[in-house]
Amino acid sequence: MDEKGAGRHGEPAEELDRLARESYKEAVDRAFEAQKSGIRLSRRFFENWVETLEDHAELNRRTMQGITELVREQREVFRELSHESLDAYDGFVDSLSTYYDEVAEESED
Repeated sequence: MDEKGAGRHGEPAEELDRLARESYKEAVDRAFEAQKSGIRLSRRFFENWVETLEDHAELNRRTMQGITELVREQREVFRELSHESLDAYDGFVDSLSTYYDEVAEESED
């Protein structure tokens, strides 16, 4: 074989080698991009997870404040009802005493 013939056989091999290297480089680049994308996704997930926890904590704080206020209001309403019930009971007992005194006065007459 002459040099021209050997050169022609070498060209396809060089072309194949070049294509294989480019393909490998492209695969490695894509793998790195996929890894970077995974890292970004993980970071976003973690950041969103932290934000979600913070949002839930804030919601729980507001809920507890609302419940605390509701308990205060209910306690005040209960006190008022208790005082009103006690006043009504005192009035009832006083009316019985007054009625007894009136009946006792009429029977003396």
